[in-house]
Amino acid sequence: MERFFVYFLLLSFFIQNKSFAKNHLPVVLVHGLTGWGRQEMKGFYYWGGMNDLQEDLKIKDYQVISASVGPLSSNYDRAIELYAQLKGTCADYGEYHAKKFGHARYGKCYQTPLLQKWDENHKIHLLGHSQGGQTIRAFLKLLKEGSIEELNTFQANRNELFSGNKDWIYSLTTVSTPNNGTSLTNILDVFIPTLQTLFSFFSAAVGITQNSFYDFKLDHWGLARDRHESFSDYFNKVINSKAFTTKDISKWDLSPEGALEFNETEKIYSNVYYFTLATKSTHITNPFNNCKFSFLNILDLPTAAIGCFTQNISEKINIDESWLDNDGMVNTISMQAPFQQKQVYFSNKEKVNSGVWNFLGVKDTWNHIDIIGTFPTFRKTYASVKDIYENHLKLLYDL
Repeated sequence: MERFFVYFLLLSFFIQNKSFAKNHLPVVLVHGLTGWGRQEMKGFYYWGGMNDLQEDLKIKDYQVISASVGPLSSNYDRAIELYAQLKGTCADYGEYHAKKFGHARYGKCYQTPLLQKWDENHKIHLLGHSQGGQTIRAFLKLLKEGSIEELNTFQANRNELFSGNKDWIYSLTTVSTPNNGTSLTNILDVFIPTLQTLFSFFSAAVGITQNSFYDFKLDHWGLARDRHESFSDYFNKVINSKAFTTKDISKWDLSPEGALEFNETEKIYSNVYYFTLATKSTHITNPFNNCKFSFLNILDLPTAAIGCFTQNISEKINIDESWLDNDGMVNTISMQAPFQQKQVYFSNKEKVNSGVWNFLGVKDTWNHIDIIGTFPTFRKTYASVKDIYENHLKLLYDL
């Protein structure tokens, strides 16, 4: 009888975790702006903070992998780096792209692929937070469409990614992603020289090397710090880099104008499932000026800045009051589907359609870093964060 009971428990566990799952594909997590890899930050994880969301999800029998791409790089460059990591090769940005923007053609090399099998018969789920959501959209586009500019440019050992026709993605999920840009970039325009100075100081102090505490991954821009390079020399190199005056950088992609430029060239693929989740931490409205802000929030300052900012300038995206709600970094309205693409409100897993954005709704009172569990609070515990991802991965495995 005891043996039968043990068999029954094992069978029940198997049924719950395997039999009802319609796929068991790996889920690749892609971080956002200023994010970092698992080997950086001395065990403080982007996904989970002092906790380890990747490994905790694996305990639930999900295959989960965390990628690490350029924290400040453009979505195109980040997509190239993501491909190189997953395949275990060198980042090849392409001859055409490298010459157009003035950086090196090759970046970091990855000796061991994150995925042992990845092709049309072994697809993956992509999940990106913040800019990571934009990055995986750019990545999907490259996989499907390739790059006609690179194909038309003579170059030795062309990156196979540029040939396109790779039906290797099963689903794509964006979390707190500026799919239509963030007005925070407009606000920061005034402070960019200051921000670049701060970045220069910080990067010079930390050092940009493969074994650093924090890796900016801007080697292709010539911003790797030489071992014997002085603090002042490296500071001047960074502050004078043309990386910050080009569109091939995160700030442009995150702007409403940069997002629109990408959205107008993007296609929706009928055999890919699309999901998007929004966050909002604004919960107070100033009756005198309609500003939206939060209270006792770690992101109170940027929340208030975005929550008060409107703009109606020719040749710029109109930022009206519908953009005021935000999570401290991104406008909530922007986290939904790209404005030009079809969106439906997700109701239940039996009605999920591919080839259309399934909007999972807004996590109210959640800010931009609450949703990844970086700094859990008594209201946004790590357990509640983990539940969100466990439930979503269950949905992905039921597709």
